[in-house]
Amino acid sequence: MGRGRQKAKQQKIARKLKYLTTDTDYDELAKELGAHEPGTGSYDPFADVEDEYAQPDEAQPEVTDPEDDLDEYAKWAAEAAAKATSGEMPVTPAPKPHKPIPMPVPDTFKRAGHTDPQ
Repeated sequence: MGRGRQKAKQQKIARKLKYLTTDTDYDELAKELGAHEPGTGSYDPFADVEDEYAQPDEAQPEVTDPEDDLDEYAKWAAEAAAKATSGEMPVTPAPKPHKPIPMPVPDTFKRAGHTDPQ
């Protein structure tokens, strides 16, 4: 089937679905989607697995306050700045410039022995 006929068929089906008015059977839809009645069971299918593999409270990693991390960084930065200005830190010399790398040039573009075709 060509692309034009296929597209027309899809549009026809889409139009039919858009304007088709039917009564929805919500009970059947709930069965199909596997919904539970309120108050029965867990809606989370992984709740049992989470309980099984949960670690004791003592094994939970300690959560640090981000403000503390910033304070530690501020102290470190102040110490590093003081060392840099006092001369404690060694000064690294500037890198030496490199020689340029010669690029290969095809013989046709070389000027040596160039003759004018005229």
